[in-house]
Formats: sequence, C-alpha cells, structure tokens
Amino acid sequence: MTSVLNDVAEPVTRLNATAACQWPVIAVFAALPTVGLVQGPSYAGLIFGLAVVQLVVGVCLLRRLPVIDRQLGLLAAAFAAWCWASVAWSIDPTGSTAAALQMTAILAGSLIFLASPRLTGDAADRLFNVLFFATLTGGVIFIGDRALGYPLQSAFMGHSLAPVATKYNRGLDHLVLIAWPQLAYSARRGDWRGGLLLAVAVTTIEAIGFSLAGQVGIMAGLAVLVLAHWRPRLAAPVIAGGTILLVAGLPFGLRVLAEHRATLAPYLKPSGLHRLEIWDFMTARVLEHPLPGWGFGIAGRLTISPEELSHFVIQHEQGIFPHNQWLGVWVETGAPGAAIALGFALLVLWRIRRLGDMFRPFAYATFASALAISYVNFEVKTDSWWAALVAGAYLLMTLDATTEPTQAARHAVLPSERA
Repeated sequence: MTSVLNDVAEPVTRLNATAACQWPVIAVFAALPTVGLVQGPSYAGLIFGLAVVQLVVGVCLLRRLPVIDRQLGLLAAAFAAWCWASVAWSIDPTGSTAAALQMTAILAGSLIFLASPRLTGDAADRLFNVLFFATLTGGVIFIGDRALGYPLQSAFMGHSLAPVATKYNRGLDHLVLIAWPQLAYSARRGDWRGGLLLAVAVTTIEAIGFSLAGQVGIMAGLAVLVLAHWRPRLAAPVIAGGTILLVAGLPFGLRVLAEHRATLAPYLKPSGLHRLEIWDFMTARVLEHPLPGWGFGIAGRLTISPEELSHFVIQHEQGIFPHNQWLGVWVETGAPGAAIALGFALLVLWRIRRLGDMFRPFAYATFASALAISYVNFEVKTDSWWAALVAGAYLLMTLDATTEPTQAARHAVLPSERA
C-alpha cells in the first residue's frame, strides 16, 4: 500500500513543483528588462530571490538539495577562501570581512540559481515569448521616460544629486547580457522578423542611452558573433587567448594608457578621462603589492598620494571604486585572485564549446559583451552584475536543454505540457 501511495504522490509532487517553479521564473525574467532596466540594482533581488524560492521548492517538494556544478563550485570556493584569507593582511580588516561575506553570499546564490531545473518544452517557449514582449515593453518605458525628461527615474532617485539619465546605465548594461540568448532563440525558431525587431529595439535603447559600457558590450559581442559564424574553429582559441592577455596584462596595459591620458583626453568623454585617472593610481597600488593584494573589498579605501592628485583633472579627493572589475580583483586579491577569476572565465569558455552549433556563437557573444562591460564596471562584488551574468547563463542553458534530450531528462522538473 505504501508503495502504491508513493507512486501516486510522486507525479503530484512533480506537478506541484512545475507550478511552483515555472511561473516565478517567467515572472522574474519578465521583470528583468522592465523593472530591471529602470532600476538596475533590482536584478540582484529578483534573481537571488528566485534562487531562494527554487531552493525552498527543491527541499520541500522534491526533497533534495540542488546539485551544484562541481568545477564551478570548486573555483567559487577557492575565490571565496582567498577573499577571506585576505582579511589577515587587509588595510581594513573589518571592511574586508564584510566584503568577503557579501562575495560568499553572491557566489552561493549564483551556484544555487544555476543548479535550478531548466524549463523545457512549452514552458521554455513561454519564457522566451514573455521575455521578448517584456524587452520591447522595457524599451518603450525607457524611451518614453527619456522623451518626457525622466519623470519616472526622478521619482525613484528621490533627492540624489547624480545625473538622472545615468541611473539607467546599470540596467542598460545588464540588458545586453539577456538580449543575446533571446536572439539565439529567434535564430533557432527561424523567426528572423522577431529577431530583427528585438535587435533593433535593444540597439536603439543602448544607442540613445548614456551607457558607453553597454554600447561597447554590444560592439564586442557583435564582433565575436561574426567571428564565430565566419570562422567557428577560431572563435574559442581567439577569445581564450584574448581573455588571458587582457587579464594577465591588465595592470601593465592600463598603466600605459593612464600614463598617456593627456594624449587620449581629446578623444574621451569626461567619464573616460576620469577612469584613466582612477586606473593611474590603482595600477600603481597593484604593482606595489602584486601577490597578496591589499585586502578584498577595500579598493575604494586605497590612498591617493598628494603627488598623484596634483596631476589629476577630475579626481580631486580620496575614495573611489576601481571602475574595472578585473583591476579590482588585481588590486584587492593580487595575482592569486586574478588567476582564480581567469580560471572561471576560461571554464565558462570551455563550457560554451559544448553547446549546440546554433547557440554557440550567441553564447560567445554574451561572453564577449560581459568581458567588455566588466572592464569599465564598478567592482567585482556588485551583486546585480552577478545576477545579470547568471540570468544570461540560465537562458543559454535553457536553450541548450531544449536541444539535448539527455540534458533535458537530467535537469527537467518542468516537462513539456505536450508530454
């Protein structure tokens, strides 16, 4: 009798899991290009909140913990451990402790989210269809708010003195990472009209916005997309080699750029010149402590010498983010931290090679966009940035699950409604 009851209860449990997981996933992804575009930091609450929901569903309904990716988990654990170790030599142990705790929580949330079941069949189609219309809706909201003088964004900002238009920048950056998987979905379906409409919409949003990072991210992704279609065998080694060169040579390359900022100034926006001034003293600190770093999460507390300040045009006071996530890793965790982070990037590239031929170029484009944006982004422990990364990865993995029967069978708690 017990076995009979179990046989009856199991399908009911899985049906409850389907209902409990499908609609929260769709609702959260519908909010990313709408709410998340207006308020970029909300990505963190949406994605990591969904991770908690999925964890609870897995434990309570399916009676199992998420199966964390072993290789990603080991790299995440190594980076978190090094962040905690840096507290011992940090110039601000209290600040590094808080930052290490935050980074550990971000990495745990990201791994849990990526371990969640994939939507397949009709559920996956529904997800991408809703996301398509949500992206167009987000574009209409952004363009309308911009045309009217940003009344919507002003209401969210309150009494902030920051330029209201730039408050969209984080959402504009994140939008790039969830746009490439949507284009991959359109390509798989042969929906060239929908794909073209989406591409025009996202390109227009980024073009009229003030996020240079988002614009550079699109251009980097487009260049890699073309390369991956034109020379598919060259894509992986070229991207991997470029990533290694950019990360390993970062302190020296940015040092050279910063030293020649007076020559580059006429061709840069004020924000670009400001970044070069930031990178000038940040790279100097890297070269002073190249191995251990100064302590995780303390880049904004590094001292700028009076002599350095005397040569700056925009930066006139102490305390500033590195505005380059890889530089932040270098200055805070030194070469060991940078090596672990580079290992993570190369592992992601290796995983992309295993995707289906249809999706692989778009995955490379997502990677290239993320890499380009990270080079001008605030700091590595920005939680909304990690949320955007895992959101893009989840969409690509969902696409791949719909084309790989073995993967779909392994991950699916959400079978096709046609099954």
